[in-house]
Parts: sequence; C-alpha cells; structure tokens
Amino acid sequence: MSSRSLFIFAIVCGLILAPRIGAAQAAPAEGKPTVLDVVVKDKADRPIAGLRAGDFKVFDNKAERRVIGLREVAGETPNADPPVEVILLVDEINTLPEVMARERKDIEAYLRQSGGQLPIPTSLIFLSDTELKSQMKPSRDAKVLLNNLASHPNPQRKFQWEGGYQAAVQQREESLNGLNGLILKLRDDPGRKLVIWISHGWLAFPRQSIKKSAKEMDALFTYIVSLSTVLRDARITLYSVDPYGAQRDLFVAANNDYQIYTKGVASAREADNGDLYLQVIATQTGGKVLFGSNDVAKMIDQCVADAQVFYELTYDASTAKAANEYHSIQIQVNKPGMKASTLTGFYAQP
Repeated sequence: MSSRSLFIFAIVCGLILAPRIGAAQAAPAEGKPTVLDVVVKDKADRPIAGLRAGDFKVFDNKAERRVIGLREVAGETPNADPPVEVILLVDEINTLPEVMARERKDIEAYLRQSGGQLPIPTSLIFLSDTELKSQMKPSRDAKVLLNNLASHPNPQRKFQWEGGYQAAVQQREESLNGLNGLILKLRDDPGRKLVIWISHGWLAFPRQSIKKSAKEMDALFTYIVSLSTVLRDARITLYSVDPYGAQRDLFVAANNDYQIYTKGVASAREADNGDLYLQVIATQTGGKVLFGSNDVAKMIDQCVADAQVFYELTYDASTAKAANEYHSIQIQVNKPGMKASTLTGFYAQP
C-alpha cells in the first residue's frame, strides 16, 4: 500500500470503525473482565477438552492476572454457544493462475471428503481485484459450497497489475482493502469466525520505515491498531494457508522473515511495513500459518480442528495508562505437553 493510500485508509478505517471499537472492544479497566477464545492442543496437535479454570495462567504484559471464569465450547455441535463459522477465502489477487487451478481442485476435495456434511457451517468468499464475493450464508451442506465453487469462474482480471514494485504495492493495497471489507461484513455476526485465507500472501516491504515521515509512521501505527482491534471486535481468528506446496520456496524470498514482526507494535516509532504481512496478522489473532504441503485439504482440516473444542476464558485485564497501549497476552496450561493459543495481544484504552 502506498504511503498516501495507507494514510487515507487509516483515516477511513478510523472514521468507520472507531465507534465500534469504542463501543465493543475498548480494553477494560481494572476489574472489568476480558474474554479470550483459547485453543489447547497436546503434542500431537489434538484439541483437549475437560480443562478447568485452575489449569490456566494468564499473563497480561508479563504480569499474572486472575482467571475469573472458563467455559468449554464444542464448536462442531449444531447448537454451539457461541456459534462458530468457517470462511474459506480464495485469494485470486496473490495467486498465480496455475496454482489457482490446483487450489480449486484441493478445495473441492476438502468439501467432498466430508461425506456431504461439513463439521461447521462454512462459506466461500472470493477475493479478486474488483470485488469480495460470497455466498449468501454459511452452510453445513457440502453441495451448497460445491455448487458455489463450480458457479464461480476462474478469475478474469479486468485490469492487469503494473509491473515490478508498483504491481506488488497494488496487490498489497487490494489485499488489505479486501481484509477490511471482510471484517466489516463479519463483525455484526454473532460468535467466533475462523477465516482461512488460502494464499501465499502479499509482499509487505519491511524495513522501509526509515523512508517514512513522522506523519506516515503515525498513519501506519493507526492502521495497525485499528486492524488489530476490529479483528478482535469481530471475533475473527485468521489462518494463512499457502497453496504453493513444495514449490513455495520459489516465491517466499521476501516473506521468510515474517516471524520477526509477530511480537506486536507498541508505538508509531516501532511500526514497520512488515507488521502487515498476512502471516503476521494471522499469528497475532491466534491462527496458524501453514505451508510446504501439497495437501491443501489437510491444511484446512488443521485449521478447522481449532473449533472442535475451545474455551472462553475470562480474566481481569490490567489497566491502560495511555491510549492505544499495547498489552501482550501469554497463556500457560498447567498440564504437561499441552499448549494454548489465543490472540497475542491487544490495544487498550484508559
């Protein structure tokens, strides 16, 4: 995204989303409970049920906080409370045509392997350079999604990306605009959403912050804060599933270092374009980053498994001393061989 587009988008994002942020997700003051969606897996990556509040420790900015309550959720049950849905996002912007053809077959294979009944209500969304197109509502009926997939033609771009650097900038801008549009679409739906973004992702042009003015850095930080907050507001866990398979190494020269940026950004001075990698955003929501497999259906299964059993964990959040104060979150499970995943942090308000 260009500096000008990023600045404009940050302003628009603030104007559109700030009321929702203030109403729904301003971080709580001392003693006000905060709810996290927490997935616990064993060493074999299997979801664990039957845990109690005393099995968890929560650290907010490295300080242990009191766990107020814990509720187990069976996400695959018809009357799951809260409800859960899966969104398979087919990214046509950042995927080469030959990879897209194979990817569509893999998605079809995933839908057919269910025997006609998907474990969780699921929808397909197609992100192109002209629109964000989705089916009417999530369904457990695999035939509904198969028909939707068949009726959506192979992508025919209405314009071609400009070459070189500008092409990558355009692709990132359209991708982030698509993510924002998806959040706006989902944020009023109840319950938890697992968005499985099937794509290699976009270039983020990291370590170019030294070229930005103070105004541009403020805009970048504003956008990062807004994006993090509305994802939490919408209760979205984002997953990055790379369909390039064994050929992935041919395309990842700029994305190998995404893990450098997953920690979270506390100020405009620390912001970097690398904070906007798809893989970084996914990690920060508590989602998986999966790649290196030719079996896209299996990777989708790994993501959906996070909704089989999860926990609504409520804890006392620490008090923010300033606006947009970043609070890192760590959760420990007092059981051997078990690991918890949730969002890695949030931005609090005093």
